[in-house]
Amino acid sequence: LTVDGVGKVANITHHGFDNGFGIGGYLYIDAIPMVDVDIEAIMLLSPYEFSFSNQIPGSAINNQKFGWADFSGYFTLQKKLFKFSIPLLAKTKLSAGAGVNVHSSIPMISQDMMASVMGGEDNLASGSLDTDELITYLKDNKVSDTGFHIQTGLQFKILMLDSFLYYRQVFADNVIPDAKGFGSLNLRLGMGF
Repeated sequence: LTVDGVGKVANITHHGFDNGFGIGGYLYIDAIPMVDVDIEAIMLLSPYEFSFSNQIPGSAINNQKFGWADFSGYFTLQKKLFKFSIPLLAKTKLSAGAGVNVHSSIPMISQDMMASVMGGEDNLASGSLDTDELITYLKDNKVSDTGFHIQTGLQFKILMLDSFLYYRQVFADNVIPDAKGFGSLNLRLGMGF
């Protein structure tokens, strides 16, 4: 992001993020003939660093920390590809499926955000953060999108314990900044009835 004018933020650099963490829950229904239904909700959090500099030499502020948060919901129909079991111990099933997803995340740091939460463009160099304005800005500028996904994976059942190991490829714009989608490898643990 480049903005002309002395004393204004001229460049904001996002240093990327990885190794975020999340928590979620799921409901897996395999009582319907032909397909299984998988409903999942996940909240992801990831800290990231950013830097910004003014056009005034020596005014750079490097490696400031902020956070990114995303809430996602997934609805997937899955079909069993094959199944095998170990007598008296475990059942394993390979399945593949597709579905729809919804996402809502907070925006990444930008010139507009900084001006809004620090009292205007003229206060960027010496302004202080207004927490109420930050909360309002994040609510008013949340990034929302819908998309679709495909996934494949293994389900392991040992007595009433149920676990899934699967790969999911999501196709949705703007969930991850400047990307049209993302892949994820997931391990879920649950209780089957």
